[in-house]
Amino acid sequence: MKSRKFSLSRVKSLTRLIVACCALPLLIACESTPPELDSSLIPASQRKDYQKTMSKAKACPIYLAELIDIRSSKDLLVGSSNVTKDTLYSLLQQSLETMNVSPNIEAANSVKVVLNRAFIKSLGSNMVATVVLKVKYKPNYADEYSPATTFRGQSVNVNTSVSEKESNQIAIDAMKTAIDDAIKRIKSSLLHNCDDPLSELEAV
Repeated sequence: MKSRKFSLSRVKSLTRLIVACCALPLLIACESTPPELDSSLIPASQRKDYQKTMSKAKACPIYLAELIDIRSSKDLLVGSSNVTKDTLYSLLQQSLETMNVSPNIEAANSVKVVLNRAFIKSLGSNMVATVVLKVKYKPNYADEYSPATTFRGQSVNVNTSVSEKESNQIAIDAMKTAIDDAIKRIKSSLLHNCDDPLSELEAV
């Protein structure tokens, strides 16, 4: 009888340990992931300042010296289909261009952008997309690029679709939002080097 009680107690202890270990990575991920730059989540009193900051960030021209994808696995598996490397690369290019970062721009400030990680996870009925970019920056007064800085973007989409085609599109949309989030963070962090070109916006 004692042996049976000991076994049940040991099983319960192991179960608690497994649950704790599984929960730990999720807690760490939540703590290390900053909230998405979504104006709808910002209090109304701060929204005007946020929108002004985003306008300034978008107006700041930056030369894109390099854009590379160093992921070991380039395609992104979503269910039984995938988001191809070409699609991700295209989304990244479009997001950079929308925020005025391009190899076709003549600007004193320049960046090198590396797609380091991109992944999608399903949490219940939600599809969570995450992208990690590493950026080296060279302002107009510097001769060399800075050490790489990591920027993370994330988005959460509700995945209620049962169609493989619709699920794939939801994944693409989620990844696009995550990429846009990361690019906004990059541009916002570089605003202190764009004071002169943005003097007109400062007066608005």
